[in-house]
Amino acid sequence: MDQYSYIRTAHRVYGKAIKQIARETGHSKNTVKKVLRGEYSGYKPRIGQAYPVLAPYIRTIDRWLKDDKNLSINNLNK
Repeated sequence: MDQYSYIRTAHRVYGKAIKQIARETGHSKNTVKKVLRGEYSGYKPRIGQAYPVLAPYIRTIDRWLKDDKNLSINNLNK
């Protein structure tokens, strides 16, 4: 059963409180309220993460991570 139908059934049929449904599903109370009002249209796929502040440093960070993969644990502590 998908989350949308579970939320609606739990509230309308079983009489569960919004707070309890939010705890069980891991959604916020506002999201649960939107589902019950019928305003919830589903999840939107994320296009990509923008890193405006880190943009100049991303290559350097990636290089550090790649270099650290090749080091042993003893060398990381030095």
